[in-house]
Amino acid sequence: MPLGGYCVQCGRWVWLTSYGECQNGHPPASVKDVQQLKPQPTDVVVTSAEPPSAPRARFRWWWRHSLWIGWTFSLGFLNWVSFVYIGIKARKAPWTALGFVYLIPLVLTILAWGTPLLALMIALQLVVSAGSFVNALYLRPHYRAIMFGDTPQAALPAPPQPPPLLTAGERPALPKGMDEGAADVLQPARRRVDAILQSAGSINKPAVRDEVIALCRTADQIIAELASRPRKLDAARGFLTYYLDAAQRIVDGYVYLNGRSSTSPDITRTLARAEDSLHVVQQAFDRQLANVLEDRALDLDSEIELLERTVRTETMYTQTGELT
Repeated sequence: MPLGGYCVQCGRWVWLTSYGECQNGHPPASVKDVQQLKPQPTDVVVTSAEPPSAPRARFRWWWRHSLWIGWTFSLGFLNWVSFVYIGIKARKAPWTALGFVYLIPLVLTILAWGTPLLALMIALQLVVSAGSFVNALYLRPHYRAIMFGDTPQAALPAPPQPPPLLTAGERPALPKGMDEGAADVLQPARRRVDAILQSAGSINKPAVRDEVIALCRTADQIIAELASRPRKLDAARGFLTYYLDAAQRIVDGYVYLNGRSSTSPDITRTLARAEDSLHVVQQAFDRQLANVLEDRALDLDSEIELLERTVRTETMYTQTGELT
């Protein structure tokens, strides 16, 4: 599987080059959570609201901002300007240095003027000029990705999929005709879980995102059990009034701090503590779920005991009837 990661400058999941750079040319330091990612299927249909005239206008705009390649057709006299130009515009020092490398054949030709080496230097200049044109075509999509957000053509079929979250089918729905008192308590709790789940989509660290999703899954189970057994609301007051609110504050604070472009040792330490606290919250949620399910276990034991007693009674009557 190809490697991908979350690019802070792009604000989305991207593929990585063999040098660890973002597919749009951003340095490896801008990419977090590098991992193997599965490509999306290629048969995804994307609708567009652009008018019919937009593709032609976009085509003109695309070429207007690629005219710097024209300098490579100057037979080696101005081809170096192309690379110095895009290097300065995109703030890529290697591209600027490449421009000065392409300047060397022109300097050698000037120095060889009037000497027997002139013909050889001119031939070298023409060959290097042709090579600079091919190099410019290779760098063009990367330059446009950095400057204008265009995605360069890649060998992979599609960018990585967004982080998977809980779908509607995976979440238990609140029953209809629920007790009004229970609805007044449980519906706001469900909306709070929805807010936590929405914040989880902004977490670019898979391990932390999975922990938050697990919290939401446990919270949904607790709310569903309380909806079917409103008499257990008092036993879950801690979950409804404190733990759920604390989980939302921790997740929202983590997303806010993690989204800042500049980090400090204090912020890094706070983020680590927030990640550790998710384990504590999960333990609290598990205890609350166990308390809510306790009645179900007692009811199941009573049902099993009644069934066994009924079977023993029927067996005794059957044996008595056979004896008489």
